[in-house]
Amino acid sequence: MRFPRLLSARFRGFRVVNLLGLTVLLVIALGSYALKTFAGAQDAGAAGVEDQIIQEQRRIRMLKAEISRLGGPQRVSDLSRQYLNMTPLDPRREITPAALPAIAAQGNAVAVPAVQAAHP
Repeated sequence: MRFPRLLSARFRGFRVVNLLGLTVLLVIALGSYALKTFAGAQDAGAAGVEDQIIQEQRRIRMLKAEISRLGGPQRVSDLSRQYLNMTPLDPRREITPAALPAIAAQGNAVAVPAVQAAHP
């Protein structure tokens, strides 16, 4: 019979049940406030990370564009001419695959036959 006595017990003019209910209500309110604040901070952090991702994606696109510009065939050709004194091969120096064994047999002989055009 302690439970009915607990319902009617008083502490400084308030029933103990009412004080317990108020305490539980305050704990729930403060807990939900703390969780909402924590969730808001997490959302702000996630938004910051998303902004960083977008900025990095922009930077990646810019770098890819720069790589394609710097690695373009005309630029590579110009740089090889300028710094390495290299020029494109003359098409007359190309050989057919059938002529490769003959050239290999000659060793380092430089006489390279011209390509015979086989147009139908």
